[in-house]
Amino acid sequence: MPVLYLLIAAAAVAIAIFALQNPDQVTIRFLGWQVERAPLAAVILLSGAVGAIIVSLIGFVQRWKLRSKIRQLEARVRNLEVARPEPAVPKPE
Repeated sequence: MPVLYLLIAAAAVAIAIFALQNPDQVTIRFLGWQVERAPLAAVILLSGAVGAIIVSLIGFVQRWKLRSKIRQLEARVRNLEVARPEPAVPKPE
């Protein structure tokens, strides 16, 4: 767990340095919207965050489909095990 906190702190420092080194103001135009004088670092970080959210949602859907398939196959295995007769064990003589 301490390693996770160190990684989070390192990422926060890297983001702060990135923001300080990219103080430029830009104009954003998207689907008829226009934002004047948005900080470049904020635009880049927001774009990355939106991309990460989209990728996470796609991954969630894929995991959900795989878990559903696993449940289906496990049920099939249980049904096949119930339907299969136990092998006859020969009695020692």
